[in-house]
Amino acid sequence: MGNGLIAASSVPVLEGPEEDAPLVTELVVGERLQVLEDRGDWLRVVVPGHATHLDPRGYPGWSRPDGLVRASGLEPDLAVVAPNGAGLPLGARLRREGGGVRLPDGGVAALEPGAVKPAGDPVRASPVEVSRGLLGLPYRWGGTDSTTGMDCSGLVFRVMGLLGVAVPRDADDQFGRAPFRSREGWEGAERDDLVFFGEDSVTHVGFYLGDGTYLSEHGSSGTVVRGVEEDPYWGFARYA
Repeated sequence: MGNGLIAASSVPVLEGPEEDAPLVTELVVGERLQVLEDRGDWLRVVVPGHATHLDPRGYPGWSRPDGLVRASGLEPDLAVVAPNGAGLPLGARLRREGGGVRLPDGGVAALEPGAVKPAGDPVRASPVEVSRGLLGLPYRWGGTDSTTGMDCSGLVFRVMGLLGVAVPRDADDQFGRAPFRSREGWEGAERDDLVFFGEDSVTHVGFYLGDGTYLSEHGSSGTVVRGVEEDPYWGFARYA
């Protein structure tokens, strides 16, 4: 199948070729993946758009072939940037067609004005403004889909992507690869900075709101606002 486009609204990439393997990341409509090995029912893949220290080519894992279509001639030119009646997740990539949009699987959807923008045209808002729109979203380990749930680093990954800022997929890389990062106290953080948490390494991330609070996906609570001092603080980072 070579390079493919995701045709379903949510395609899981798992740690191994088993249905009960942990979810490591998730693709939404129009995202590419590269197939390294085809075992029939399972594909060993990397996801170029989901940067990680695990593989320079992209996030590695396993996926079912269901829902993948060939990339040839299907280059998306629009990105979903707001909740919409079609139920498409934030960051989904689509192709303009007449007054609507065409999905990679050939389906057509009608979206409200303002729900999509040209791909590569960043949303003119702050990370905090965008992420506040996701308050109450369920937590899903490995998730990046705004219609079904995300994990903490998936939330950061999608929100920053909408703003035109490329960040790695996982929290430890989001700290380690930031152009500015600090292990000093959270009091030095500014609104919209990323704040990180963990005991012996980075395991959690969120957006700093100011006044000692941050917004993040947090376990069974979903997307919530918490106090920085409620969790084992690690450091903060800035991408712009």
